[in-house]
Amino acid sequence: MQGSPYVKQELMPGANIQTDDEIKQWVRNQAWGHHASCTCKIGVPTDPTAVLDSNFNVFGTKNLRVVDASAFPHIPGYFIVLPIYMISEKASAVIIAAAKGQ
Repeated sequence: MQGSPYVKQELMPGANIQTDDEIKQWVRNQAWGHHASCTCKIGVPTDPTAVLDSNFNVFGTKNLRVVDASAFPHIPGYFIVLPIYMISEKASAVIIAAAKGQ
């Protein structure tokens, strides 16, 4: 669409992605399966895109955790139920320890 009067600027993948290999890599990095994820990612408080700490607590709140596919910082693949089981196991241990005051 280069030169088209209908397109002012390419937003995605952007002007810096041009070669076939760059486009293929961009698609691999951006594509995801049929499960939405990564909307409340785990990270550090200084990360402007992070919402949760490593114990699944929502930054700036008390007694609120998120334990589902939205907690992933990156898409864990097409069959995400196994990583969800893993974070659920970790979250249950964290929540039980917190309830016991540990």
